[in-house]
Amino acid sequence: MRKNLRDLLKEKIIIVDGATGTNLQKRGMPGNVCPEQWILDHPEIYTELVKEYTSAGSDLVYVPTFSANRIKLREYGLEDTTADINQRLVKLAREAAGEDVLIAGDMTMTGQQLRPLGTLSLEELLDCYKEQAQSIAKAGVDAFVIETMMSLNETRAAVLAVKEVTDLPVMVTMTFDANGRTLYGTDGVTALITLQNMGIDAFGMNCSSGPENMGPMLDKMKPWARIPLIVKANAGLPEYVDGETVFSMGPDVFAAETMALIGKGAEIVGGCCGTTPEHIKALASAVKNADRIADTKADSAGAKTDVIKTALTSERKTWFFDGNLEADGALEHIKINRMIDAGSDDSLLEDFRDGQWDTLYDIMEDIEDDEPDLICICPDGPGVDGPKIMSHIFEEMDLNVAPVAVASRSPETIEAALLHYPGRAMVICDSEDEDQLKILRAQIEKYGAVLYKGGLCS
Repeated sequence: MRKNLRDLLKEKIIIVDGATGTNLQKRGMPGNVCPEQWILDHPEIYTELVKEYTSAGSDLVYVPTFSANRIKLREYGLEDTTADINQRLVKLAREAAGEDVLIAGDMTMTGQQLRPLGTLSLEELLDCYKEQAQSIAKAGVDAFVIETMMSLNETRAAVLAVKEVTDLPVMVTMTFDANGRTLYGTDGVTALITLQNMGIDAFGMNCSSGPENMGPMLDKMKPWARIPLIVKANAGLPEYVDGETVFSMGPDVFAAETMALIGKGAEIVGGCCGTTPEHIKALASAVKNADRIADTKADSAGAKTDVIKTALTSERKTWFFDGNLEADGALEHIKINRMIDAGSDDSLLEDFRDGQWDTLYDIMEDIEDDEPDLICICPDGPGVDGPKIMSHIFEEMDLNVAPVAVASRSPETIEAALLHYPGRAMVICDSEDEDQLKILRAQIEKYGAVLYKGGLCS
C-alpha cells in the first residue's frame, strides 16, 4: 500500500517524474492541439511514458491535468468538459502508475491576467480553480501540485481553491528567471514565506533553467523554509538547433547537478522540460547510492534558523521584523505613517461612501514619500462598504512600498482584505469578543496572515 506523501517525506528524498510535454511531442503530439485532450485520444502513448518513469524510480507522478481548467480549455471549445477531462486523466494516470506510486493532480496558470493587468477578477479565478480541483480530488489523487506559476496572487488563488475542496497535501513550484524573480517580479523567499504560512506542504522551483542555476535561489530560501523544498529543473537551458528547441544536458550530469541541490536542502526532486525517463533513472540511482541522504533529511528537518523574526510580504517583497510581533504584542519600534482610516478622515470617508479614490491616492503619495515601516488601513465608517473598499485597494493599487496591516470590526471586511492582498498581511485587533476572535483566527490561518492583538496604530 502506498504511503501518504506527508509520511513518505519524513523517510526519504522523494523522486518525482520528469517532463511530460516535451516527451509527448517527441512521440507524436503536435503543437497546435489541446494536450489534455490529445492524451485522452492517445492513452497508450501516455501510459507508456508513465510506466517508464515508474520503472526509472519515480515515487510520485504528476497527472497531466496541467492546464485543464475552464479558462484554458475555452481556447479549444472544451470548457464544458472540464470535469470529465480532469477525471478521465486522473483515472488514466492511476492505471498507468499502478497502486504503489503516488499521483498528484497538476494545476497551473490560466493564461488570463488578473485585474488591473487583465480583466479577470479574483473571484472568477477562484471559481475556475475550484472547479478543476473538485474534479481532480473526486477522481482520487494522492496530492496536488500547483506548478510553473509566475504570479504570486494567482498562486494564492489556486492554493485557496484546492484547500477549500480537500485536505490532501499541496505542493507549489514557481518559475524564476535568471535574476531570481518570476515574470511578475516575485522572489523565492517572498513566495515561500507567503505560501508556507497558508499551509502548503512543500515549495520550490520548476522549469526556467537547469539545476546548475537553482543553487543560489535554494540557498536564499532554505533558512526560512519550514516545509520541504522542491527542485524540478529542465535538462539545462534550452538551445535552438535547426529550428527546434533542444535540451542538451545528459542524464548523468543532470543527476549530479540535482544531487548538489539535495545537498543544499532539496527534498523533492525531479525533472522538467527536456528530461526523460533516463534522466530520472540516473537521478534515482544517485539518490539511492548516496551515503549522506539520511544526514540530509536529518539536517533539513525542523527550524532552519535560530533567528526569531516576523515576516510580512507584498507580491514582490519581504520585510522582516525582529521578534514575534503576535507574541510580544509590541509595535513601538515600528515607524507607522498616519493610518488610512475612514473613521478619522472626513474627506476619505466621503470618498469611500461615494466610490471615489482621490483622497486615497493623495494619502498613498504621502506614504511613499514618508517610507513607513507599516501601512495601516481601516475603512470602517458610517455608510462605507468595507469589503468593496478593501477589494478595490488591493486589486487596483500597487502596494510594495511597505508591508500592510488591516483593521476592521467587520469579519467580512477583514476577509475581503486578506483575500485580495497579494501577500502576507498583518491584522490588528483590539477586540476581546471571543466569537469575533474565533472568526479572526480562522481567517488568519486560512490566509497565512499575522495577528497583532492590540490597539489600532495611529
